[in-house]
Amino acid sequence: MTISDRLPREGDEQIPYYAAFRHPDGRWYRLWMTHTQPKTGRGHPWHVHASYDLQGTTEPSRESGWFNAPYGISNWDFNSYEDAIEEFMRRFQQRIDHGYTVQETNLTSSRNV
Repeated sequence: MTISDRLPREGDEQIPYYAAFRHPDGRWYRLWMTHTQPKTGRGHPWHVHASYDLQGTTEPSRESGWFNAPYGISNWDFNSYEDAIEEFMRRFQQRIDHGYTVQETNLTSSRNV
């Protein structure tokens, strides 16, 4: 299965995905999406966020709800779900390519992973 196999198909529910990664050297990376109702016409409803640590300090636990945070260290805004998914998957694949392993994700479903 490739990362493109995980992309949502037309008619799928619009899920704000998340993933937690760990590098063998101790670094960690968190990647997640959020959906908001824009307060203005110029606002963006979909967002991709990332938080990371290059020193290998204590990482957030699942119980902390890190994947529900409205902001990360880095944040990107999108007008469409499809654009947000594309960016999420691009950054997901980058982590894999850089030697990170997936520790936790909600990309799984009956047809995924």
